[in-house]
Amino acid sequence: MIGTIDQITGKLVPGLVWQTRNRPLLLDEFKTGERGDSAAVDVLLGAMEDGHYKRKIGLRSENCREQDGTLFYRVENGEIEVQTRFSSVIATMKNWDMSRSGKYAALTQRCIPVRYSLDDETVDDVLDGKQAPYSHRKYRVREHVRIPRRDYQRIRKLASDLRTNNKDFRSVYTRTIGDLCRVLAATELFSPELFGLVCHLKAGASLEEALQRSRES
Repeated sequence: MIGTIDQITGKLVPGLVWQTRNRPLLLDEFKTGERGDSAAVDVLLGAMEDGHYKRKIGLRSENCREQDGTLFYRVENGEIEVQTRFSSVIATMKNWDMSRSGKYAALTQRCIPVRYSLDDETVDDVLDGKQAPYSHRKYRVREHVRIPRRDYQRIRKLASDLRTNNKDFRSVYTRTIGDLCRVLAATELFSPELFGLVCHLKAGASLEEALQRSRES
């Protein structure tokens, strides 16, 4: 995830958080409880928070530095440091809510978690060759987006009202404000139903529950 040093040549093997800079990092079948998972989650926690991560790896290496605008990847005296930026989509069959480690709860808080299961009728339809009930919209997101203060205050009020009525939402309240700002920047649309959906997902509701609650509110 962060990269390593080839023990024979001493050359850098760049990590995913640098290779996918300014692009999506897609992780399928992400596992937990496996050997080495803890270190991978540590990197994700740091890189997804503010894009920065630094770690000593204890291997001799050639010093090097790669630069991409304000982003960089540095190796010096057995230490790797990265300043990166990426969006991430993580898919897993594991129920992170059952994990004893607080790291997975912290990772979930940095995401918009979509918990779902297909009903029997949908599964049978897919097995019969019908198209799955899913569609997506394409958005052309501008490189720089300024959110008007009026819209920011509306986001704050929407999230604050939910926090008052849902104790499970309080622990993710501040992170959700950032998520809603990013949703607004991407869609350029203030949608109370969509924002409510995100809030309920962050609070731990399943996709079906979150959809129902957002429509009711």
